Amino acid sequence: MAADPYCIPCEHYDCWIEIDVRDEHNRSFKGLKATLTDDTGKSETVTLNDGPTLVHGFAVGPITVKLETQPWFKAAQSREVLKDGQSAVPAYVAEKAGYDDTPREHIKATTGDLCLTAPEHPLPEAHQEGKAGKVRLFTKHSYVIEVKGYPINVLRIGVFFDGTGNNTYNAESGLKKVEQWLAETCSDPVQREKELRGCQMGRLPVSDSAANDKTNVWKLYDQYIFGAKTLSTHSYISGIGTRDPVAGKDGMEYRADDMLTKGLDLDFGGENTSIVGKVNQACEQGIVAAITRDLEDALPNIECIHRIVFDVFGFSRGAAAARHFVNVIDQKADHPLVQAIANTPTIRLKAGFDWANRDDVRITFVGIFDTVASSYHPGLNIRLQDDCAERVVHLTALDEVRKHFPLTRITPTAIGTSIPPHFTELALPGAHSDIGGGYYSRWSLRNPNSDPALTECLELERFMSEEATTTQDTESRAYRQAKAYAEEKIAQGWVDRLHPHLARAATPPVGAISLIPYSFIRRRGKDDAWPKKAVYVEVVMSRVVEGEYSRIPLHMMVEAGRAVGVPFKDWDPTVSTLSLESGAIKLPAVNLTKLDENWALAATEQGVIKNLSQQLPATVYRALRRDYVHRSASNQGISSPAGTHKQETTVSKERRHIIGNLEA
Repeated sequence: MAADPYCIPCEHYDCWIEIDVRDEHNRSFKGLKATLTDDTGKSETVTLNDGPTLVHGFAVGPITVKLETQPWFKAAQSREVLKDGQSAVPAYVAEKAGYDDTPREHIKATTGDLCLTAPEHPLPEAHQEGKAGKVRLFTKHSYVIEVKGYPINVLRIGVFFDGTGNNTYNAESGLKKVEQWLAETCSDPVQREKELRGCQMGRLPVSDSAANDKTNVWKLYDQYIFGAKTLSTHSYISGIGTRDPVAGKDGMEYRADDMLTKGLDLDFGGENTSIVGKVNQACEQGIVAAITRDLEDALPNIECIHRIVFDVFGFSRGAAAARHFVNVIDQKADHPLVQAIANTPTIRLKAGFDWANRDDVRITFVGIFDTVASSYHPGLNIRLQDDCAERVVHLTALDEVRKHFPLTRITPTAIGTSIPPHFTELALPGAHSDIGGGYYSRWSLRNPNSDPALTECLELERFMSEEATTTQDTESRAYRQAKAYAEEKIAQGWVDRLHPHLARAATPPVGAISLIPYSFIRRRGKDDAWPKKAVYVEVVMSRVVEGEYSRIPLHMMVEAGRAVGVPFKDWDPTVSTLSLESGAIKLPAVNLTKLDENWALAATEQGVIKNLSQQLPATVYRALRRDYVHRSASNQGISSPAGTHKQETTVSKERRHIIGNLEA
């Protein structure tokens, strides 16, 4: 807005100017403060009208127009650019004359042309001062100033929190060792004889997160479309209690899981592998790293980001992490991601970007599998407010009964009689990882002899009774209880047969529940004349369980997301990681493809609470349990025993503890 070199300043302040600042859509900037200054230095500050703003009292000659910088930036950067020739301003200019019947003049300007003060950060080149041409304004003229718009950029971020003890990087390393074990130990006649029991009982050569397959969280991450075309990015956060590999002298170094954190969800020694620690990791490092990686070529061409939306996913404690992340981000401006993005100059947010305003930051989709918190962390918050996200889907496990794996629902109460209209909660047959993924499938393993890696051999329960020394083990109360327990499991479909008496040293037969009784004499002191016999009966189940069923909950979540715009790829069942076809020699009785056809779109229905097992005939549910549903609860390890409830009518009295959203 340079002055005309031939104009001489005049000190008669009787001139006027009329300005009308508009965007390419012909919308005004009503309410913004504009400061107009003549060549003598006289200024007038006015509030822009919805139409022309007339200002009197200037010396004849050039006038500069400047708007208060931050409000101007915020307003200008919110106005969307149009393609060349689509501007609505020329027609508006031609509609009528200006003040005193003066013809209106159409001037094009940029954000930089009208800044009152220099911007804190450089404007994109196309919006810097002078880039629309030289702007010259004079008194006794009427101007319509058209300001160049911005591409409205909405950055979509998918955040994927894996479950406790689930880590894709460790799983990939472990898979190599499992395949080597299958090939060199279980398939080699000489080695197999030495390690026969280990192969028959599915004793993998790896443990913890290295012994799991990739979960549905990773597969969702892999299905998420990212890049410049969709302006979307995705960040995978490994599971609670797991440590990611680090670069070492001889390649990647894989580190053992943090067992204390896996058990208690508390951070020890600065590891930050708890639920809260993983959320902090996502905010401080993971998300920014994903943006700069996935959008490396696009970021230099993005003038500014106007809005950020999040799709958040999680399984198990990762589902708890997803819920905590929602509460950290939603309507908050004091979380670590704010500073992490502010410290990354290639990620440019619009002026006045407000992290606490849902117009600028919104959780669009929350997709979670079987939420388990089991946490002692004082800062954890997994209660979801009704309006926290535009869409929430929760898939839960009906056959999960472990004592230390309570389910936290998204319904207000544990009973689950109501749900917000945009929430969906569906209960499916299956144990915890049948819903969230992580069990091996034959599609995961290249060895045709995959049975050892799919074998599940568990001590389900152990019963004890004190008997007379003359009582046979098989006549004891412990044996009767064990047999009743085993028969109930058979009736539920877990296996087809009972092996009533197995020696302790014997290998349990596959496809059966075995009762293993043993006893010893218990004396109450060396002079006890009436010793008792302590009888123990172990209930052991051994079977080969196929691993494809978890792909149905995966497909359901993909379709639920796609229905509301989450950028997932089209579902392709021919991809090995998504296939429902069985590679078993003896084909399972349940047709998973047919089941998938019935359930794939179930999670797209909003405002519903459903138990999908009620859609299955009892015979189909039993067959599904036998061939595909894993048994997670056992009598082995502190985290494994089944939860029981005295009001449960079954012999085992197994029942999962359930928590409502309002209690979370």
